[in-house]
Amino acid sequence: MTQSDKKIVLFRRDFQRFTGGHLKVWHYFNHVLASEAYAPRIAFTPDSKWDATNPWNGAKQYICDWNPNAADALFLAGKDWEAVSNLNAKQPVVNLIQHPRHANPDDKVSGFLRNRAIRICVSQQVADAINGTGKVNGPVFVIPNALDTSGFPMIPDQTERPIQVLLCGLKAPDLAREIDRRLQADENVAVTPLLDWVPRSEFLMRASQARIVVTLPRSLEGFYLPALEAMACGAIVICPDCVGNRDFCHDGANCFRPAYQADAIVGAIYRALALSPPDAEKMRDNARSTVAEHSLERERSSFFKMLGRLDEVWQS
Repeated sequence: MTQSDKKIVLFRRDFQRFTGGHLKVWHYFNHVLASEAYAPRIAFTPDSKWDATNPWNGAKQYICDWNPNAADALFLAGKDWEAVSNLNAKQPVVNLIQHPRHANPDDKVSGFLRNRAIRICVSQQVADAINGTGKVNGPVFVIPNALDTSGFPMIPDQTERPIQVLLCGLKAPDLAREIDRRLQADENVAVTPLLDWVPRSEFLMRASQARIVVTLPRSLEGFYLPALEAMACGAIVICPDCVGNRDFCHDGANCFRPAYQADAIVGAIYRALALSPPDAEKMRDNARSTVAEHSLERERSSFFKMLGRLDEVWQS
C-alpha cells in the first residue's frame, strides 16, 4: 500500500513544554507512522513552542492545518476535544486517557467522556476510574504505558555512580523539601535534590548516576513514567503509591512503594540504603524485567490489534 492509499489519522497538540503526556502522544504518533494501513498527520495550536524538546521537530513534514472532517480518524488526548465539533458520526475517534482526573466531575475533561470515542487507558486504574463514572460513551481498552529505552545512559558499576540518593520532587516540591530536611541531619546519607524542571535527557543522565532514585509523583497519577525510567537507568527506585503505579511498582520486589507520606518515604530510603549487594542486584534485575515488559514493541502490538479493527470497533 502506498502512502497515498493509507487512511489519515489526525493528531492535535498544544505544545508549551515537554511533558510525559506529550511523550506518550508522540509514541502513538510513531505507532501510526509504522502502520501499513494508516498514516499520521498532526496539527499544532498557533502558539505551540518549537524548542529542542518538541519531539515533532524532526517530523515537520507531517504537520498540517486542523481540519478534522478531512481525516479518516482522529487521535485525541487531554483537552484536544476543545477543538472538535460537528464530527462525522462515521469517523472513528481514538481518545487516549492518561489520568484518573477524567473521572473527577469537577474537572473539565470529565465532560468529554460523553463524547463517543474508542478510549485507550494507560493503566487499569485509569480505566476503572472512568468506567466508574457511568458516563463513558464507547469501548475502553487498557494498553499500559511503555518506554523507549534506546539511548538511555547507563553506568553499570554501582560503585562508580557519584549520586547516593537522587530526590526528584518536581511534582511534589514541598514533600521533597520535607524529606530532604529530615535526611540532612544524617551525615551518612547524601541527598541530591532535583526540584526544578530539567530536560528529560538531563533527568535520565542524573538517574543513571544515582544508586537510589526517589521519584515523587502527585498523590494521584495515571501511570507515572519517571519511576519506570529510573528503573531503566539501573537505580534502586522509591516511588510512593499514586494509584496509577500499582501495576508496575511492586513494593519490595522491583522497587519500594511506600505510602504517600514523608515518614514512609524516608523509611523506604533507609531500607534501600540497607540492602545487601545481592538483594539490591535482585531488585534491579526485577526492575529490568518490568521495563522489558513495558516495551514500545508490546505497546505497538496491542495498539495495532485495535487499529486493525478500527472500523469494526467503532461501529460496534
